[in-house]
Amino acid sequence: MSSPRPLVLRLEGGDLVIEWNDGVTARYPPDRLRQLCPCATCKERIARAAPTEAPRVTLKEVKPVGNYAYKIGFSDGHDTGIYTLDYLYEIGQRS
Repeated sequence: MSSPRPLVLRLEGGDLVIEWNDGVTARYPPDRLRQLCPCATCKERIARAAPTEAPRVTLKEVKPVGNYAYKIGFSDGHDTGIYTLDYLYEIGQRS
């Protein structure tokens, strides 16, 4: 199968819900997305110390980046994470 592709993105109860082209539907709570942010700053923080609990946040924006990722902005002002489709699919499988 080719790379996973989102068919539908929606907010539901504050969570991001993605319906994927393989029939999988995954729910992404904002706190979990924030905790798993793939930006360089967050990766460095996690590498230097044990991961801390993510702050309570809400989603402020979910914007496409080309046809391979989404930039997600949170209520705490953090918005530098670029979540590739493969990464979103992977973390959706862990939930």
